[in-house]
This record gives sequence, structure tokens and C-alpha cells, in this order.
Amino acid sequence: MTGTLYGVFTVADVQVALPLSELREVIPCPAAFDPLLAVAPGLVGAVNLRHQVIPVLDLRLLLGRREATGAEVVVVVTYDGSVFGLLANVVRGVVLIEDDAHLDISVNADLPLFSRTFERPDDSAVVSVLDCAAVRHTPGMVLAADTGGPSGAVAQAQQAAAGISAGGRRMMMLLRCGEIGLAVDVSHIHSVVPELVLKSSPLDGPTIHGVVQLGDRFVPTVDTLAVLGLGALTPVDVKRGVSLSFERGLLAFAVTEVVSIIAVPDADVLPMPGFGLPAAGHAIGILPGQEGGSYLVLDGAALRADEDLGTIAALGTPVGGAPPVTRVAERPEAADPRFDGRAIETSVRKFLTYDAGVELATPLTQISEIVPYPADVIPFVGGGPLRGVFTHQRASVPLFCLTGLLGGHLEVDEATARVLLVEAGDARAGFIVPQLRAIEESAWEERRTGTDPGAPVSLAGSPLVKIDGRMLPRIDLEQVLRTMVGDHGRSDPAGDRRALANA
Repeated sequence: MTGTLYGVFTVADVQVALPLSELREVIPCPAAFDPLLAVAPGLVGAVNLRHQVIPVLDLRLLLGRREATGAEVVVVVTYDGSVFGLLANVVRGVVLIEDDAHLDISVNADLPLFSRTFERPDDSAVVSVLDCAAVRHTPGMVLAADTGGPSGAVAQAQQAAAGISAGGRRMMMLLRCGEIGLAVDVSHIHSVVPELVLKSSPLDGPTIHGVVQLGDRFVPTVDTLAVLGLGALTPVDVKRGVSLSFERGLLAFAVTEVVSIIAVPDADVLPMPGFGLPAAGHAIGILPGQEGGSYLVLDGAALRADEDLGTIAALGTPVGGAPPVTRVAERPEAADPRFDGRAIETSVRKFLTYDAGVELATPLTQISEIVPYPADVIPFVGGGPLRGVFTHQRASVPLFCLTGLLGGHLEVDEATARVLLVEAGDARAGFIVPQLRAIEESAWEERRTGTDPGAPVSLAGSPLVKIDGRMLPRIDLEQVLRTMVGDHGRSDPAGDRRALANA
């Protein structure tokens, strides 16, 4: 059974597909388009791409979807000797669809933009297959002759289910990471990030550069060269990204450029040398003679099976919500004799570890957001843990020094400190921590019964949690907040002020 390899992108909230034979490349959306001496439905202007003028259409205007958010990329389409661009929100990857999985659709319009749909095999989303002939024949449409591009002349849409055609060719995406070229089978690519806009995160380090928003999630982004043991990308070389799907989430790989998508005969991939290359664990060969020189061919399946990378992928968080937590059913376990018979239960869930004079851990689900130390704080001078009030997302938030709340004293460097935002009921507070450590999974937790739920949280009274061989105090920040505002949520305003002053 044969199938078609599609590139998928979104227009407003609609997933749209093009056969790879018609998708030439994807470029970042420019700040402005060059005007043309023409008027046509959806025509927004032109983009000059490597000295070729390409007219660009906004399909949202044809669909009447003017409320949609701004486009991020331009999908360059080649069809019947012509080339044009389409505005899109984001690229949603490459999928292989078997011929009998297409569903014919009838649209009552003079020039319907699509006549077929299919269901994505990964998330069951409905995808509309764009009819380029209809776009090409839109009244007043401006057409440019296709002078060739990175992939339009060689992309092949018909592939076997394994991604390899009968002629022994596979679709490869060519990437550049600084001076190093990489190639990976497109069947392993989830999506392309044309412009990598990174946000800082607690995970940041030599390998992890931050997180990037993909759809409704913040996805960790790793240095591709560091993962492969080939050095590190310089900041100027971190421009694009490609994401791969792992069992527990997505992971973005920072690259400098997405060069092209090409059909590569199996015989063109030369075997790896038997020694001397640090990337040998994730590489299967060398592809010579391509644009820009030779490329190291990566084993996409091996990358997606890497346990360490899978763990990083699982640390992605939803946009605008509390980070997800992976749990397993807790079951009783024999008490550790070092704890005098106190109850110890196995627990695999994620904790944020941080330094507040000593290393502490808090369940990740209790933290709604992590923000830098606010630049504009109304200070409360009095020497206590309450440092002041700041505003965040149009709400006033009291700011506390967590070290002080726990009975300690530590000078805080505002440049490196972070604030943990915590919510309990309709109350919210920010807790200053001098330094973040990591997001880690627990092995077991101490369970204490019979304690007063309204009792103040202290280091001495906190249960322990074992994380990566370390036993850390588990700080319940929601309980800290509930203790400060009372057992019944928000009390009267005067009572709130008294509770905060007493803190």
C-alpha cells in the first residue's frame, strides 16, 4: 500500500496540508511585505527570497478569519511551474498518509480551497488538503515563475509506509548547526520552528537553552551539537529549531538553518568510520555532495529512544497553566530504619529543587509560574519576611522571602533570584528563592499523619523526600500561603493585613 508524505501547517486554527512535492520551503514572516501593482483576494504583497519575487497570500482573508492571531511563517509553494507564498501560524510537521485514508469532501463554492481531508495519525486532528489549483486560479491571482529552490525540484510525495520509496530513496531534512551539516529522516520530525524565540526556564544550562512555545505548550530546547558531543552552538548560531516527538512530550533541537528537504538514495549514504566520532551513537552515515558540503546522517529513531532526552521532553509545561506532573500509584513500602519507623511511601512525581539557605524541594504542581525578581516592588520596610507588593498580570501580589519565613537569613541577589508564584484558593503570593536547582523526580516521600493543617511550615517539621540519592525537606508552599491567609481562603481585608503583618 502506498501513501503520500504531507507537510502540515496551521492557518488560524485550521490544520492545512500540502504534498511535499508542492512545498518548497518555509521562511520566517518578514516585518512587512513589498507592495505589488495588483489587487486580488487575500494578496498581502510579495517577499524577495534570494532575488526571486514571490507573491504572498493570506488564506485567512479568503476564509473570513480576521480574528486570528498574527502569522509567523511563510510557506513557499511550487505548483505547475509557478510559485507563491502562504501565510501560516506554525509548521506542524510531516505526516505519511496512506491512500485509502483520505476522505473526499464536497464544498459548495466556485473555487473550493480543498476537496480532501485526512485524520492525523498522531493526534487524530482533522487536516484539510489544500488544492493549489484552486489557489492558482483565484481571480486576480499573481503568479511568479518557479526558478527552483531548496527542495521543490527533488521532493517526492509518494513514499512507502516506512518512508522509503520503491527505488530505495528516503526523504531527508538537511540542517546546519554552525559549520556542521546534519541530516535526519523527515518521518521523525514533528515540526519546524522557523524562528527560535527562547524563554528562560529553571532547566537552563550548557545543554538546555530554555523553552520555546509550540502550540499550547512550552517545549524544552537543547543544543543539538552538545547532545551529539560535537561541541556547542554559539549564541549567533541559535536561529531555528526542529522538534521531535518523544513518548512523554516534545523536545526542540536548536539549529542554525533548515537547508532543504531532499530525496536521498540509500546508496548515497556512506557508512560511518569505525572510530573517532563522538556522535557515533546517534549517527548512521555520511551524506556527501550536497548543498553546503557533506552532512552527518542522524538516526532519528535512536534520538527519540534516548532516555535522557525523553526525560527532558517530559518537562514541557502547558502555556498559561500549572506544569504537568507524572504520577504512579503510591504504594506502602517498608519504613527506612533511619527514620524511626515513620511512614515512607514510594512516589514518582516532579519536584522543583532550589536553594534557600539549604536545598529544598516543592511539588511542581504547587508552582503556577516562575518569574525573575520584579523590577518594580513597593517595599515594606520592617525587617520581616514580607518584602513588599508587586503587580503581575494585572493583580497585586505580596512578595515574601522564603528563607526568612523558614527562620533563616540569607542575602538575596535580585539579579539571580527567582520568585515562585503560588496560588491557594483565590489567594496568591510570590516567594523569593535565591537560586533554582532543577526539576527532578522523587523516589519516595515521608508521609506524616496527625499534624495540624494550620500549623506553620518549618524546616524541622517538614517531611523528607528522596530525589536522586539526596534527602531534602519537602516544603508545602500552598500550606505556607494558607497559613498566612487563614484556613478558609480569603478572610476580611483587615484580617488579611493582620495575617501578612504577623508573617
